[in-house]
Amino acid sequence: MTEIIFGLQGDLPAGSRKGVPYLGGQKNVAACAKHFVGDGGTTKGINENNTVTDRHGLMSIHMPAYFDSVIKGVSTIMISYSSWNGVKMHANHELITGFLKGTMGFKGFIISDWEGLDRITSPPHSNYSYSVLAGIQAGIDMVMVPLNYTEFINDLTYLVKNNAIPMDRIDDAVRRILLVKFTMGIFEKPLADLSLVNELGSLVGKLNFQLCSKIFGW
Repeated sequence: MTEIIFGLQGDLPAGSRKGVPYLGGQKNVAACAKHFVGDGGTTKGINENNTVTDRHGLMSIHMPAYFDSVIKGVSTIMISYSSWNGVKMHANHELITGFLKGTMGFKGFIISDWEGLDRITSPPHSNYSYSVLAGIQAGIDMVMVPLNYTEFINDLTYLVKNNAIPMDRIDDAVRRILLVKFTMGIFEKPLADLSLVNELGSLVGKLNFQLCSKIFGW
């Protein structure tokens, strides 16, 4: 399944190191591996539920695809809404920072799911300042905030100014995001190539999607 990384990001450029985000050309895009981790093992298969397994089970069943993705140079990894043994993945410092960034050596950036920080608490958004603290400290670098972005900015700024979140955690996030953006050439060529825009929704595009679905089992 991780072969799709090459389909999205292109072939690995000559001289590139394995495990480092890359882009094969201007018509390629950054790939995202998701949802980290254990998303397919939740109790009764319920979305946003709890994955109950020991560390060996997590590593042997759910982690191999992420090892493979990191080795192949995936640019970003998205965190799951689910929990592992009761701990929300969006707040799991051990797995995000300790294992994914540390042990596995992932160099790209970690992105939250849509309103992922809100759902650290139950009910969602019941203690948003805590959720921001827990998520950023866990190692999330980029946050998808669809609506309450002003509140997110204010809470994050307050937490940094009051040393609840150290500046080196912010620096780590910025370095990772800029690495991917520079690799993609966004600063040199910020506007997308529109030469293939007419293929979107076309018969050829649909046939290509159907072919990919058969190959990759989507």
